[in-house]
Amino acid sequence: MSEIQKTDVMMRIAAIASGIIVLIEAVLKIAGVSLAVWGWGAIGGAVALLLAILVILLGIRPIHYTPVFLGILGVGVIIFGVLIGGIIIIVATLLGAIT
Repeated sequence: MSEIQKTDVMMRIAAIASGIIVLIEAVLKIAGVSLAVWGWGAIGGAVALLLAILVILLGIRPIHYTPVFLGILGVGVIIFGVLIGGIIIIVATLLGAIT
């Protein structure tokens, strides 16, 4: 396996892990407990839940422009108030952009 493929695998692992973290944080946000002081409440948690599912799917089956889509989804997750998972998605974006 070449070095580029290893980095791609790291991006996929980071995307799946961050998606799971966003799922947990989004469920907590829907329940009323959140780490971020901004966001759109339960509606933002529901949207972040959908974005987390997209991130996990991109981690499982990446497409050609996966880092770009991960970056967009990561910023979206942060805007909707899921902070830690969004930051890890941005890290996965950076890992994918290296390749």
